[in-house]
Amino acid sequence: MQETRKAPADSSRALTAKQEAFVREYLKDSNATQAAIRAGYSEATAESQGSRLLRNAKVLAAVEAGQAALDEAVKDEVVVEVAEVIRELRRIAFSDIGQGVGERGGLLALKDMPEDFRRAISSIEVEELFAGKGEERVQVGTVTKLKLWPKDKALELLGKYLKLFTDKVELTEVKKSHEEALGELE
Repeated sequence: MQETRKAPADSSRALTAKQEAFVREYLKDSNATQAAIRAGYSEATAESQGSRLLRNAKVLAAVEAGQAALDEAVKDEVVVEVAEVIRELRRIAFSDIGQGVGERGGLLALKDMPEDFRRAISSIEVEELFAGKGEERVQVGTVTKLKLWPKDKALELLGKYLKLFTDKVELTEVKKSHEEALGELE
């Protein structure tokens, strides 16, 4: 019976174990020197090794493929637009507790509250009230505490973004000779 051998992988396309380790480490922090050290290259030559590795076409292709894979994996989690942040700050800054309360003063169910108001809620705490002791103990009511995110902080951040709060710095011109300035230092 004749043995069939598999052809070796195309070695012109494969990375060495150290190169693979470098790529893996480089993808963590994009620091070529530190990646080279963590991949097992000498600390003394790590800076030049990292630079050389990034000029290697195979290594560079592996880094780009790894970065593309990372970008794809986190694209939905990382993309935040300025408008979204401003919109969220606006919800908090201009929230009105009246939007969470019904006609008779009781707290509305979450599903009945406007979305903007719900998003301004920091926490909800529900406490049951009881009367009596032992087997005679009965629930007589509940207390619901609603806490909103701090409006002052949201207003401050919005104000900074809109450049409403700028400090004025007054500069006065002082003319002194070199000798006068040195004399003051003594």
